[in-house]
Amino acid sequence: MVKHIKWVPLSIILTVSALIAYVNPLNMTLEQSLLFSSLICSAALWATEAVHKSLACLFFLIMIAIFGKTNMVDIISFVWSDTNVLIMTTMLLSVGIMNTGIVHQYVEKIFKKSATNKIVLLSVPYLFGLLFIFLVPQAFARVIIIGTILNGLLVAKTPQEERAKQAIIFNGFIGVVMTYMFFNNGDIVLNQAALTFAGEHVKQRLTFEHWFALMSVPTLIASIVTIVTVYIVFKKDLSYFHLGMIAPTKQNEEQIPKRNQSIVLLTMVAIIFCWMTYGWHSIPAFIPAVAGVLVMYGGRVIGIKDLKAINPHFVLFLMTVFSIGKVLGQSGITAIIFQTLKQFIPVEQSNIYLLMITLIVMVLHLCIGSSVATMSVVLPILLPLTQEVGYRPEIITLMTYIIVNIHFLLPFHQATVMIGTAKQYYSEKYMLRFGMAMTVVTFILLAFVYMIWWKIVHIL
Repeated sequence: MVKHIKWVPLSIILTVSALIAYVNPLNMTLEQSLLFSSLICSAALWATEAVHKSLACLFFLIMIAIFGKTNMVDIISFVWSDTNVLIMTTMLLSVGIMNTGIVHQYVEKIFKKSATNKIVLLSVPYLFGLLFIFLVPQAFARVIIIGTILNGLLVAKTPQEERAKQAIIFNGFIGVVMTYMFFNNGDIVLNQAALTFAGEHVKQRLTFEHWFALMSVPTLIASIVTIVTVYIVFKKDLSYFHLGMIAPTKQNEEQIPKRNQSIVLLTMVAIIFCWMTYGWHSIPAFIPAVAGVLVMYGGRVIGIKDLKAINPHFVLFLMTVFSIGKVLGQSGITAIIFQTLKQFIPVEQSNIYLLMITLIVMVLHLCIGSSVATMSVVLPILLPLTQEVGYRPEIITLMTYIIVNIHFLLPFHQATVMIGTAKQYYSEKYMLRFGMAMTVVTFILLAFVYMIWWKIVHIL
């Protein structure tokens, strides 16, 4: 890990971080200032890859232990949390699926048919994303399955082909992120968190039908705009893609033991059925996933060698980024940032009111990191303020949800897309390049797509 240090970027990052801590522009306490600057330092190290990702994670965790107020046990407990167990088991299930080659055959055909048109090629994951909403309620599980399939399907033999492969897989993750905005049950974590933090009144209003009425048409347009944005941002990378990169199925149905095929199909049908019927039995999503892994292992579809799909660096990175929102909140940094931004909110309705709200939520999200943590801070405070000047709470809730979902710069800003960087399907630079473009696109989508639609349906 030490051999690959980039000394020039590292020196610049350490210098800037030290200056931020010294100047202390937000008038924080010494502990808060050091903790906040260490977060900036760690995020910059992740983005530039100046040091190994794990070294940056360990640095930030040490700073939390010294200057933070969060119990380290609460942070480490992520390792055995429902979320992490679901992520790990879904990875192993995906490996089992790929080992049989069943899915590979069909996805290969679809990709070959769409490979001649880049826009059509980029649209395919969006169709998978929509389909999987009703099969796999958890977005983490969805992107892991799609990422594993694409990573196994695409073969890169040159650096240029690797760039194309990373861009296509990155687009697959974005496809999942965009499509789960269509329905209030699109992601059982983020979507439900938005409704919960908005309060019972908003939750009762944003039913499945009402959410779909407010979000479906603008999200369809937003998805098209996002596909075009990906094409423009990664046009050079995508130009290296060609049909030869699509790996032919190594196995055919005759070579694959029928027993293995049956085990995988029956196991996945059972798991998906449990996930689809969660509302009836309330069994956590990770339990059927664990059971499925045990069945596949017992049936020799997966083995000990497949555990390499999970590595300690991946777990350490997830544990670190999932702790950021909690650490900033408990240390009081989140409150300081919000109070600083709050003074820029206009006191009455105007043409720029909602755009200022957008900017404030965007900045706060970039500072806090976690989408869920940002909504937990923003919604309880913003909703009363905006209601006083006449805005409906469901509109502010959806605006906040859209912002924290589609606008991000670094991995800890978007947990679903972060899975791809943690699995090294693409680098953090892909998120940064796309995120910089989406900084402008997010304003455009809200002002000229979502808000226009909400005016058409007479809710704004």
